[in-house]
Amino acid sequence: MGWQTDDGKHEGWDAAEFPDGRFAVGSENGGAMVRSIGPGLDADAGRGVLDGRTAIGWRGLCTCGWRGHLWRKVTGDISNGPPQEVLDKMAARGMRELTAHEAYDPDPSVYGDAPAGLEDEIWREWHGHLPPQSLADVREAALAVAGAQLQLDEAVRRARGDSCSWADIGDAAGITRQSAHERWGKR
Repeated sequence: MGWQTDDGKHEGWDAAEFPDGRFAVGSENGGAMVRSIGPGLDADAGRGVLDGRTAIGWRGLCTCGWRGHLWRKVTGDISNGPPQEVLDKMAARGMRELTAHEAYDPDPSVYGDAPAGLEDEIWREWHGHLPPQSLADVREAALAVAGAQLQLDEAVRRARGDSCSWADIGDAAGITRQSAHERWGKR
């Protein structure tokens, strides 16, 4: 499962991580499709298919290069481990988180799927690395201003082509004749 920002600049997913440092990027042929992911590596680096049950844990990854914390996989019987009240709290959250960044996986998947509830935790980490919405709003407004500026420049060019004076153009733009001439006179 993956997530993407509205502007398409960030695409993230929860990926099984394997002992050799490769990550799951999908599933095929009865296993986890893996590849090496990192700066300077081509898209085919480390491609292969592994048994997802051999994964050491899961982490969030993003196309921007961000990597979340490794959630180490804990398997086996933990019935004699944490006290029942702790197990009850874990069950209420929909997962069996043991300690910070450990996740109990009672039934490891051949595809390397994260246990129930962990994907939500990884999504929260991934979402936390994204720039705030206010920066996207600034970017969108700046693009709108740039577009409006191009429209205004073109309208002034047409007005000059229709023999309108700098005083008329300045008045229409809400500035003085001199400011209009300084702004558009040399274009």
